[in-house]
Amino acid sequence: MEEWGTDGGYDVLGRIVALLFSLATVADIAAGLSAPRRRYLLGILSVAEAEAHGFLIGAGAPVSAAGQDTTDDALRMAARLRALAMLLIVMLAQRFSRLGKLALRADRERTARVKNLLARLAAPDTS
Repeated sequence: MEEWGTDGGYDVLGRIVALLFSLATVADIAAGLSAPRRRYLLGILSVAEAEAHGFLIGAGAPVSAAGQDTTDDALRMAARLRALAMLLIVMLAQRFSRLGKLALRADRERTARVKNLLARLAAPDTS
């Protein structure tokens, strides 16, 4: 994943997570619809799933909506979309963890530099 700004990139990724969970809910709803409507919705959702898969894993999984018209197919798609959302959450958490460790290390280094500077600037003992 490329580098993101201080806040803008994470906001976008957070919205993508919310969208994936919303699409999973739509797939759950599709499970209760008639076969023609379910097939139509799963066809749309399969394109979204392939795009999300390509974004997160790096290779789009061409998912064909052909033959995906059962209730179980809709529920499996909902589970896959939730799994992609959770994967993105884990990736974000790891990124924040790394950034936190880097900030802590930088803070320690800054504190050490200030202490060294103060030690060099201390007035000589003239007693």
